[in-house]
Amino acid sequence: MNEKEKREYYIVDKRILPNSIQSVIKVNDLVQHSKISKYEAIKKVGISRSTYYKYKDFIKPFFESGKDKVFSIHMSLVDKPGILAKVLEIIATEDMNILTIIQNIAIDGIAKSTISLQTTENMLRKIEGMLERISEVDGVKDLRIIGSN
Repeated sequence: MNEKEKREYYIVDKRILPNSIQSVIKVNDLVQHSKISKYEAIKKVGISRSTYYKYKDFIKPFFESGKDKVFSIHMSLVDKPGILAKVLEIIATEDMNILTIIQNIAIDGIAKSTISLQTTENMLRKIEGMLERISEVDGVKDLRIIGSN
């Protein structure tokens, strides 16, 4: 990449990534969590070393190790009483710290809501499950992570 080029970052669902990129992610996970060498992980995953070294510096998990993480979720909610309360209840069961809640007035029966949350490194693995539970709430029409620190 040319140093003058501006870097752009996206949050992308892992399922749409090409196999080569997903393989690099697997290698990184093996090295970090299984404590094996990069060489061993590359062999185990079955990708070429050149593919790994080409992409390894460009792939970072959404949450990396650190103390506290702040992230925001954006939702489209049906304009019915109790839907936001159900979402907040799910968040509360996961011991997340809510920093901000912004909800706009409903237009055409849909209210846009953004919630900023703070969590610790120990809680990071629970986030996917929490987001899945929120997306299953009747009345949550759209749920997206829109940023993190």
